[in-house]
Amino acid sequence: MRILLFLLISVQMWAVGFLQPDEAFKPSAKMVDGKTIGVEIIMGDQIHIYADKLKVEDADKKDGIDFKSVTMVEPIVLDGEKVYESSPAIRIALFRTKELTGEKKVKIKLSYQGCSSAGLCYEPMEKTLEVSLDASKVPMSESSVLKAPAVEQKSIDIAPPPVAKPVIAEKSETDQIASVIKGGSLWVIVVSFFGFGILLSLTPCVFPMIPIISSVILAQGKGMGAKKAFFLSLVYVLSMAVAYTIAGILAGLFGANLQAAFQTPWVITSFALIFVLLALSMFDVYELQIPNFIQSRLSKMGSQRGGVIGIAIMGFLSALIVGPCVAAPLAGALIYIGQTGDALLGGVALFSLSIGMGIPLLIVGTTSGRFMPKPGMWMDIIKAVFGVMLLGIAIWMIGRVLDENTTLLLWGGLAIFVAINMNALEPLGAHPSWSSRANVKALGFMILLYGVSLLIGGMAGAKNVLHPLDPFIAQAQAAPIKLEHKKFEKITSIEELNAILAESKGKKVMVDFYADWCTACKELEEKTFSDESVKTAMDQYILVQVDLTANDEAARTISSKFGIFGPPAILFFDENGTRKKDADIVGFKEPQEFIKHLGK
Repeated sequence: MRILLFLLISVQMWAVGFLQPDEAFKPSAKMVDGKTIGVEIIMGDQIHIYADKLKVEDADKKDGIDFKSVTMVEPIVLDGEKVYESSPAIRIALFRTKELTGEKKVKIKLSYQGCSSAGLCYEPMEKTLEVSLDASKVPMSESSVLKAPAVEQKSIDIAPPPVAKPVIAEKSETDQIASVIKGGSLWVIVVSFFGFGILLSLTPCVFPMIPIISSVILAQGKGMGAKKAFFLSLVYVLSMAVAYTIAGILAGLFGANLQAAFQTPWVITSFALIFVLLALSMFDVYELQIPNFIQSRLSKMGSQRGGVIGIAIMGFLSALIVGPCVAAPLAGALIYIGQTGDALLGGVALFSLSIGMGIPLLIVGTTSGRFMPKPGMWMDIIKAVFGVMLLGIAIWMIGRVLDENTTLLLWGGLAIFVAINMNALEPLGAHPSWSSRANVKALGFMILLYGVSLLIGGMAGAKNVLHPLDPFIAQAQAAPIKLEHKKFEKITSIEELNAILAESKGKKVMVDFYADWCTACKELEEKTFSDESVKTAMDQYILVQVDLTANDEAARTISSKFGIFGPPAILFFDENGTRKKDADIVGFKEPQEFIKHLGK
């Protein structure tokens, strides 16, 4: 078992770039004076040692030289744990228990355990250090000297200068959530994260899954009752939960963002095409154009077993591709897994979170079966509606790859397609029915006008789907007097960020971790960062945006450096370039909530 654990940790460190144990911790010992040994543990970047795991013992109690006392600097309190983020600077006072002369070797047994802030905890370690000394300079035992050495943790006058007094670090939102797992009972964890999941189900990350589950239930055909719809919806939600749980455990243990790996252009494009094909099936295109070998496969999938497998695959992939957002509860669970290596308890929290996120999907899928109309015109209308929604998801997904202008043109084309199918350009006829014709035509005509405005605005350089005519309004109006606000400097590597932090002494820095495929990141930009009050509040910071879209080696390195499991995440650095970890933001925040956070 220990060999398996060693191999697992070795593979993890190799894959993510963590320091090997001998690189992360470099203990050494030497004589400070004739009667005192100094022990140092040089730690790598973002490495800390737990104070309660650090022990210093006399490895050879028969050599005639014993420990009188062991002193070390006081630890700091970080996330509720006493830790050393720099060498504890241990000092061991010696005494002789018998007459000795000449050079002698003293053996010191040093035990410790530490973790990397990037998400890896090392196994407990033991090292035996040897120091040569002149035994005649070590004082003899006195009656007042206790046989057992007293180990104290206090600041002492050593070189380099004494470490500052302990700093009690406040917990960030994600750390507080991580402590729920660490300190709570199993049922508290399950209930808490289930509640977090229900709240997250109201975010844009889950909305695109609603037409997906509705259409896959609808695609099962006739004989869809409430029980069967509930069962198939449960399969979809459970598959989605399994995907989130696996992706989360991997991110916590290895720092590998499985969801980010699925955001490459070819994966997104392929999945968008799948939604287009599903939409075409809603419009009955398959019966006319689909090849026979695909028809045979679809007919096989139409069986109960095939349908279940197909829905399970769709639920699993939807979780990884459609909704890759990181929020505070998810990040809290990942922090716990990364710090403790307890994938089982962390996985339970993630699974409970995912089930909470899937509750609305379960309700939608079940009701799709319960209230499904009998075959006829209504069935065709509902299928067409879901077909349009699937095309909308395809455009939304491919928008992560295309530029904003091209995406706007696609939205315009879809709106015009819908309007034409609603007969927006057809005459009403001699005796139109108010309920069935006039209101539908009016709605279709408004959708047509909106689609045309999207096309025109997209060609004119507009980027916002809600304000497609902004380029023309800006030209028609006199240029308003606008305050000049700071803009984000976009970077992609840790070297660029280090250079900015080095040059920003005396100024505060705000770092936004962003990706094109992150829905909540787009929401932050369009709703929060664009708010005039937020812009004014952010003017006190140097603004930096780390682009993680490529998910390449540089992106993984900078994410691991700061323990970022995925975007959106916002970090703050003070005037000295020190990260204010308690101020971290993970997930979306409304403008006023964001301003309130900055005010703290």
